[in-house]
Amino acid sequence: MNWLLSSTSPALGRLTEAEMDRVGVRTGNPSVRGRPLPPEPPVLKEAKTSVRKLVKLSAVQFMLNNHTSEHFSFLGINNQSNLSDMRCRTTFYTALGRLLMVDLGEDEDQFEQFMLPLTAAFEAVAQMLSTNTFNEQEAKRTLVGLVRDLRGIAFAFNAKTSFMMLFDWIYPTYMPILQRAIELWYHDPACTTPVLKLMAELVHNRSQRLQFDVSSPNGILLFRETSKMITTYGNRILTLGEVPKEQVYGVKLKGVSVCFAMLKAVLSGNYVNFGVFRLYGDDALDNALQTFIKLLLSIPHSDLLDYPKLSQSFYSLLEVLTQDHMNFIASLEPHVVMYILSSISEGLTALDTMVCTGCCSSLDHIVTYLFKQLSRSTKKRPAPMATDDRFLHIMQQHPEMIQQMLSTVLNIIIFEDCRNQWSMSRPLLGLILLNEKYFADLRNSIVSSQPPEKQQAMHLCFENLMEGIERNLLTKNRDRFTQNLSVFRREVNDSMKNSTYGVNSNDMMS
Repeated sequence: MNWLLSSTSPALGRLTEAEMDRVGVRTGNPSVRGRPLPPEPPVLKEAKTSVRKLVKLSAVQFMLNNHTSEHFSFLGINNQSNLSDMRCRTTFYTALGRLLMVDLGEDEDQFEQFMLPLTAAFEAVAQMLSTNTFNEQEAKRTLVGLVRDLRGIAFAFNAKTSFMMLFDWIYPTYMPILQRAIELWYHDPACTTPVLKLMAELVHNRSQRLQFDVSSPNGILLFRETSKMITTYGNRILTLGEVPKEQVYGVKLKGVSVCFAMLKAVLSGNYVNFGVFRLYGDDALDNALQTFIKLLLSIPHSDLLDYPKLSQSFYSLLEVLTQDHMNFIASLEPHVVMYILSSISEGLTALDTMVCTGCCSSLDHIVTYLFKQLSRSTKKRPAPMATDDRFLHIMQQHPEMIQQMLSTVLNIIIFEDCRNQWSMSRPLLGLILLNEKYFADLRNSIVSSQPPEKQQAMHLCFENLMEGIERNLLTKNRDRFTQNLSVFRREVNDSMKNSTYGVNSNDMMS
């Protein structure tokens, strides 16, 4: 059953991307390029036939109907083992969830029957937490095992119908229990991390499984619960004070990383209209974003890049915030804005391509926002909001930050093995248009550092880079600049190779 633990079957995994596009697997389109789909490849037919036969086996049916500690000892409470040893339960229930989905369809009775052991576990935890005196270790172990089981099921339920069954089962009946656990045991990562990961999985709109009816408020209600959990955990974890360096990730940063991932998932899920919160005076969005800022400022810059999971979750979230919530970024205090810009500047040189690409995208959104605000200020437009004025003022007070990032991006493109040149090109044009004089000085410095016989060729490379480029950030202009940059990089590299000496990359950064 190992293939059940992956997002696709081995049969699907053996197909190339071209083959998957051809059979419509990746897009899910009923036809490709206007033509009917060809017959299913034999390997896919075999996989479907195999799994249906597998589900009918008596052993599999027994597991689907008897997943209790009576038959599977690792599902029970073992006071001698660590809470982290329960990770296998997530894998187990991911497999069971995939098997259950084969014939589940819209059968709510079958789903309720499958969930009976987990329902009993939730009721037991609720009973314990409702009393003033209860066995804390037993409550923790029962809850941790339960949320790990549910995370496995939630991961397996990628279809809308099955996931909505799970959502209706857990919300609103059992959500207060998860919130209560965060309040009680925020200082115990062995307990809080599984709860936070379950919530992050529940708000993840994987395969568009989170689609609510137009008359349903569940999207907004789900975000409220998410905001409440992030705020509760964030405010409490900050009360711990200084944590020893060797313990800081396990005790604090791991949970913070999951909160960042959770917030990113819900902000980019496309099932919540965030404009309604401010319109109706609901502070759920503001609370979540302000908690994010508090948590971020409590983390040294070095830690953001030292811990890969933390850096990936933070920069992914920052990319979403700069894309869809730039007004919030613009309203922040100067020291917060500078912290964010510094983190982007450091992330541009990160070894992790995902982090570097995310930084380029975030920087592009910020630069585009700045350019639009400056363009409006030079035209006869309505007066900008006070937050816009403040953000522009911060940038004008600290031009060295944007200039530093211009130097960094240009340095990477010219001197390093740039693995994401397209991503680097997107913010570069905006950086140049915002700092034309600085870019001219930078260009002259590079040209003058070349041997006399190479200076004319290098100057021509820079001239060709901006050839046909207008002073705007429209898509057509950006695309032309990206094409020019590809030619520029190739010509500059050829010139460098043929030179006996060239500009030192460190000179550009000074």
